[in-house]
Amino acid sequence: MKRAEDAAAPPAARGLVLDGRYRLDQVRTEHPLGPSVHGVLWRAVDQSLERKVAILLGTGLTAAGHNRVVRAAARASAVTDGRFVRILDVGQVDLDSGVTTWIATEWVEAPSLAATVRGEPLPPDVATEVVRQCAEALVAAAAAGCHHGRLHPDQVLLPVNGVPRITGLEVASALATAGTAARRAGGAGPGTPAPPFAPAEQDARHLGALLFAALTGRWPLPDWLGLPSVDGRLARQARPRVIRAGIGRELDTITHQALTGGLPDAHAVVRALSVLPSRPLDAPPEPPAPPGESAWSRWLWRVVPPLVVVAIGLTGWAVGSDLGRVPGPARQPHAALPPARASASGAPHATLVWHRPPAITSFDPEGDGQEDEDAVGLAVDRDATTAWESATYRGNPRFGGLKSGVGLLLDLHRPTTVRVAELALTAAGSDVEIRAGDVRPQQAADLPVVASRADAGDHVRLDVSPPTRARYWLVWFTSLPRTPAGDYQIGVAELALLG
Repeated sequence: MKRAEDAAAPPAARGLVLDGRYRLDQVRTEHPLGPSVHGVLWRAVDQSLERKVAILLGTGLTAAGHNRVVRAAARASAVTDGRFVRILDVGQVDLDSGVTTWIATEWVEAPSLAATVRGEPLPPDVATEVVRQCAEALVAAAAAGCHHGRLHPDQVLLPVNGVPRITGLEVASALATAGTAARRAGGAGPGTPAPPFAPAEQDARHLGALLFAALTGRWPLPDWLGLPSVDGRLARQARPRVIRAGIGRELDTITHQALTGGLPDAHAVVRALSVLPSRPLDAPPEPPAPPGESAWSRWLWRVVPPLVVVAIGLTGWAVGSDLGRVPGPARQPHAALPPARASASGAPHATLVWHRPPAITSFDPEGDGQEDEDAVGLAVDRDATTAWESATYRGNPRFGGLKSGVGLLLDLHRPTTVRVAELALTAAGSDVEIRAGDVRPQQAADLPVVASRADAGDHVRLDVSPPTRARYWLVWFTSLPRTPAGDYQIGVAELALLG
């Protein structure tokens, strides 16, 4: 353990160097752990090895709480399974907010499971694979005498290579315990009681909750608030089929068993999930097989009459709902994620072409080769509150005369048919093109334009007509909107390709 003593305690701010090595760069998340205990996750730079790292700062810990976290980090660092984010270092520093414990871990550029399912739950076979992999990792941890204790969807990262990465092994539970101890010491009541489960049972229960969240986009337990919760009656049932159709009975039963203590440990969860269909996380979605002619003939008489009734009802609803509606220009819609499904000309059922975020890089061939490269994953993390942003330009909207454009390049890994491109932008007024091809471009002109929009709004829907099959897709901006400060910049909060 290392400790830094300074005459004047500095603030935790960008540029602060811990232990003469780790330079804080950008705040990523903040988590209150108690009335006086606070956790802040920073992206930082390890100046000794010139690599990105994550730094978790924990303020308000007692000496006992700090020692508990250090011991937890030491135990977790001994687990060698590659699905856990590695702990690199731990120490303590005096900051103006008080004595602060810090933990350095490897940096993983990937959206969390929570961010992924906020847009749309995972397909059952993909959810099965994600949780099975997490369960296998916890089995390896248990063999080394470690347990997680606080597993939830924000602590499962989903990189593009398809292998989940788990953060917070041992440490998340130690921090939560330290926060509870601080709450009690501050006279704020007994705090959160210890869970009525042994550590192995608690991990199995959280794996069940993780599976429930992956299947439904909701969290069924009261110990975390990062996803919409389940109302009391449905929470007691603990069955994802009650919330989402299309989940098999066997998968529903395993989720229920894990959530309610019917599976005693992570190994039992692995055994249960291993017999179910699963799909590698980076595999393309399988197109549904069309029903045979005999099936259509058998079901046609059952389907058509209800559809006629529904169509009549929808027509009446549409006419009635327009009465008294505010005219379109006066309405103020809230910004939203690009949909995971959309309609396009000749394609009424366009769906997102990836289940996992694709490989994405900034594309700046006429500049220094990158623009905010560290944040490109924020454009496909299904979280509209985060965004990739271009650099700021001055003089004119055409990049100050310095270049013809900048953008984001997506590699779908295989040729994929796209019918619709949806963009949620940070401002209106940009000129944007969608370009596509099967050879990685060196310049924007290497890919033909398949859709474009001048003076685009902050939510852009572009029909790719005719539908185009390609591996590389470039979102290319050729003109930028003006910022309130008088400069020119654009950001992409979310983008989606649908086919």
